Amino acid sequence: MNLIKVTCEVRYLEGTKLLAAYEAVYRDMLNKEPQEAKSWIVPGLRIEDKDKKRIMIMDPIRSAIDVEQPPNIGFCKDSILQFFKSVHKRVEIPQVGRYGLRSHWIQDYNGTFEQLLAQFKKCIFANSSLVEKANDLCSILDYVTGSQKLTLTMGPMNNEQLRTQFLSFEATSLPPVFMYFDVDMGDTATKEFSVQYLANFINKAIEEGERLSNEVIEQIGVQQ
Repeated sequence: MNLIKVTCEVRYLEGTKLLAAYEAVYRDMLNKEPQEAKSWIVPGLRIEDKDKKRIMIMDPIRSAIDVEQPPNIGFCKDSILQFFKSVHKRVEIPQVGRYGLRSHWIQDYNGTFEQLLAQFKKCIFANSSLVEKANDLCSILDYVTGSQKLTLTMGPMNNEQLRTQFLSFEATSLPPVFMYFDVDMGDTATKEFSVQYLANFINKAIEEGERLSNEVIEQIGVQQ
């Protein structure tokens, strides 16, 4: 099982005044002065870190970071916390409407896309004649527990689809065919921003994403 991308977002209940802090956060993340500031200062700040395959976004109602093709899970956690610590230091994050984290996982498959599709149909959709005619499909499942909602999107995929539809940076190495899992967890339990709360939420969301993905792999019989 490979973690291919992580997106973490903190959405605010009220807007923030960001313009004075954009350049400071840019320097914090890339250790250099921003170039051509007028091109990105309105309506929000978008930083592309091509070396580490990260995209960071700040606007008046949210902050978010994408980390693609991370070397390990620890790198994702460190990048997310580094970014939000910088944002909070510079603009003081207001009350939070939602903490969100999406983890994207792939498990390679030693066969053709058509074979994996047939295996997925048989396990998840049983004997549906409507599904049987489909040339491609995915499944979306929602799980709600108190203030937390988790959405699992999964299905067979090839590397061209992943490259063109889900990745912003060039992938160094991807298997030709694989099962794809997008596990999106949201939390609305607390309104006060806390780095420690965010750190605990990141750990829980990534662990749950990996657990669910592995559970599906076992059920459909994809060899690990």
